[in-house]
Amino acid sequence: MAKLADIEFPEAGLDESVDLARRIYDDLGGEVRRDGLAIVLGMSSSGGAFASRIGALRMWGLVSGRGVLKLTEDGIRISEVASLTQRAEIMQRLAASIPLFNELHEKIGNTTIDHSVLAVLLQEITGAEMGEVMRRLPLVERIFEGIREYLDESFDPEAASNHESHTSEETEPLPRGWIEFRYDDGTLRLRETVENVDVLIGTLETRRNKLLGNE
Repeated sequence: MAKLADIEFPEAGLDESVDLARRIYDDLGGEVRRDGLAIVLGMSSSGGAFASRIGALRMWGLVSGRGVLKLTEDGIRISEVASLTQRAEIMQRLAASIPLFNELHEKIGNTTIDHSVLAVLLQEITGAEMGEVMRRLPLVERIFEGIREYLDESFDPEAASNHESHTSEETEPLPRGWIEFRYDDGTLRLRETVENVDVLIGTLETRRNKLLGNE
């Protein structure tokens, strides 16, 4: 984990950490020794990059433990989630778990600000020296921007999921860079990203398990 003065924050974004939690769930049964995960990721268990990944998992509330890393209830839920609405609800809760980002959002809201203003706000919140703030600014900004929508009081998980999914029966051409899955309950239409492909895979796995249970 990273620090500004005494204020801690994760060095990996929420989406990235959720992807890793899902890998622990899918490939490793929900828990793994720390050195074993390093091998799976092709990283050194004593390296700073690996420590940053693990620290972020803990800070986002996705794993617990030291020598053995075990997915938390939220880590399991976000790995098993089958609907976009459920996923948005969990992501909203996870995003709110970092005090630094909550304070930033209280001061900024939905407004767009430039780097200098963000730096001043970070110094005000953390009490860190400006040189330290400027060194950490790109990292803080990247991670914060990745969760801002979830921190907004007006965030609606159902509306957010509807924005990504398409449930009409229209047959207009699919835009480049999108994927679509049609089934009896409706249609999922998502931007083609690693994260959204994982959502689609989770949906298919859930439906497969239901079919197996009905046989």
